[in-house]
Amino acid sequence: MTYFPLTKEQEEWRDRAADIAAKELAPRAEETDRLGRYPQESLDALKREGLFGLRVSKEHGGVGADMVTTSLVIEELAKKCPSTCMCYKMHLEAAEIICQIPTDYQVEKFVKPMAKGEVFTTIAGSETWGEGDNWTAAQTASAVTKVPGGYQLDGIRKSYVTSAGHATHFQFHCRVGEDSPQSAASRLFVAADEIDWEILEPWNGLGMRGNSSSPVKFSGFVPEENRLGEEHTVGAATTHFARPVVALTYAAAYLGIASGAYELAMEEMVRRHPSGARRLDNAMNQRRMAEMGTQIEGARALLLSASSSFDQDRASSHLLYMQAKVACSEAGVRVTQDLMTSFGGAAFAGRMPFERYFRDARAGMVMGMANDLAYQNMIPLMFPEN
Repeated sequence: MTYFPLTKEQEEWRDRAADIAAKELAPRAEETDRLGRYPQESLDALKREGLFGLRVSKEHGGVGADMVTTSLVIEELAKKCPSTCMCYKMHLEAAEIICQIPTDYQVEKFVKPMAKGEVFTTIAGSETWGEGDNWTAAQTASAVTKVPGGYQLDGIRKSYVTSAGHATHFQFHCRVGEDSPQSAASRLFVAADEIDWEILEPWNGLGMRGNSSSPVKFSGFVPEENRLGEEHTVGAATTHFARPVVALTYAAAYLGIASGAYELAMEEMVRRHPSGARRLDNAMNQRRMAEMGTQIEGARALLLSASSSFDQDRASSHLLYMQAKVACSEAGVRVTQDLMTSFGGAAFAGRMPFERYFRDARAGMVMGMANDLAYQNMIPLMFPEN
């Protein structure tokens, strides 16, 4: 159910996304996870449906979807294949700034092609300290060198770049000059075929196994026209609209994992064994299903309320967005954990898909502002005078 009131257009997009997910994503989801294979065919299906331009304005040829619609679409996709959904969600996240504040050059070079499905982008934003994937959840930005006409990337390593080797463009979080503080970050929109990049090692995750989220080293020249906003000031744009979109799209993805697994459980719970018994006949399972359903509906109501608040510019701080993110990701963990218990050996042995959802859900605790960091950042907003 969706207790939050939706417009007819929002309902139509939700139902359309559900249909695409059932027909295109679901049949490939198990193999995507088992082989750790990038879900290119599933993403191609989203491209054919015009979803690469979901957040591109109608003026520039896109769907022009609001945030409520965006959250609904992402949840439906995540229900069937979380790996595909995460690659797609990262595209929307990476595209948000350029969709909101493009220059005339960027409209023609990037935004209109994105609406046509010709641009599929991702974030190259997380950093590695020392050797290997010694990644930190704290936001940091490598320094690039300003040169005549643009910026030089000198072998900068970014960790866990989703869709590495497959995205056509990267949104690159950086500092212009070594002396620039982390608080004065800049962002570049980088075409993959116009710079040098190297995947340093393959992605082998516990969950989200189709994401191709590999460490990448970048080198080369980026034209000044590819900068998003003014130098050192992207933080203002990020604070206004990009960070809420990051939080809400992550929330929707992990809510989709919870609700997707739960919908499968609803079918399996009433399936009769040869003895005639059903799992739902067990009083403990009845209690678990009621609890899980309540948690999912509560998380969804919070997500859609936060999304509507963003659409109407009603939020006085980012508290609501962070609360939606942690509530939805924790719903994903709780629901999939309880389903693994409810379905016992069949789930543990992998004969049922719940263990795949169980693994995918765990990423929600440490991604998209890790929940520990999100809770810490909530305190100054809850106690502003403290």
